[in-house]
Amino acid sequence: MPKTIPVVSIIGKQNTGKTTLIEILIPLLKKKGYRVGTIKYNVPSFHIDYEGKDTHRHYVAGADVVSISSPEKVAIVKRTRGKSPSIKTLIENNYRDTDIILVEGYKRWNYPSIEIQNNHQQIKAKNKSSKRRLRITSTAMMPSRVPAFTHEDLDNVINFIESTIK
Repeated sequence: MPKTIPVVSIIGKQNTGKTTLIEILIPLLKKKGYRVGTIKYNVPSFHIDYEGKDTHRHYVAGADVVSISSPEKVAIVKRTRGKSPSIKTLIENNYRDTDIILVEGYKRWNYPSIEIQNNHQQIKAKNKSSKRRLRITSTAMMPSRVPAFTHEDLDNVINFIESTIK
């Protein structure tokens, strides 16, 4: 039976700093010896290839799966027939050699989450108590049942992530 890899979702509205937080957390977790994977959810279509490249030409010609590899990295483009694969499927197929996965988006999944908030309305709306949720806020600290920290308090954020690994 394959091991269950811990997943922590980084959630919040657009332009709240989710990607920036992940960029900061990755090297901190790597320094502690963890193998880190990330998954980014993107509602609209996205492109990792561009016109004129061989792999793009293969895809446009109708290939269902296209990959390109080198000694440093591998990229795979696979048609999904209009349905995004679940996180579980992505993890099972691609992340078996990681210790922790940071997910940007996918807020409807029931994973431990770090919610980034930049205004009081969000804080009031998301004030649900949970051991599986941490809040990072750039506003003044308000009373809450959800642990809340500022953007600068990375030690507590790392402690929260490590608690999901153990």
